[in-house]
Amino acid sequence: MIYAVMSVFVAWHTVAMVVAPAPDESGLVKSVHAFFQPYLALFRLDNHWDFFAPNISGNSIFRYVIKDSNGVGHTFTPVTKWSWFHPNSIWFHDWYDTVLEEPDVYAETFAKYLCQEHADLKPVSIVLQDVKELEFWPEDLLNGKEPTDSEFVEVTPVRNFKCPGQ
Repeated sequence: MIYAVMSVFVAWHTVAMVVAPAPDESGLVKSVHAFFQPYLALFRLDNHWDFFAPNISGNSIFRYVIKDSNGVGHTFTPVTKWSWFHPNSIWFHDWYDTVLEEPDVYAETFAKYLCQEHADLKPVSIVLQDVKELEFWPEDLLNGKEPTDSEFVEVTPVRNFKCPGQ
């Protein structure tokens, strides 16, 4: 009896894992998906069809420009100073994303921190920026272009701040 119950559970779970990411284009898939929905929601298995091949296109990148006392702008992209394999990379990347997602809450404090971090530049102001990567194709690379070239990014100023003490 135990083996029968375990076999039914394994079959149920396998079907649920196949049905969960299936595109809802047909009536049959919709009805089967609705049948499994409580189970999928309970265990957070309700994924989209791109679960198997996610879209790894460009994201937002946090960047900032500090204007020094001479009026010269210094651009920094802090996520580039961390190796992708370093454990702190994830933590800092999430930190930067949080500033971009909720600038009303976090941007001012973060700007003050960055002004202090670059005190040797004698910063006057700082501009926090959201850099979105646009489509970059293999043909572009073959033509000698880079994904960070200005034609492949969209820069949006998030907030401007005066640095403390200025």
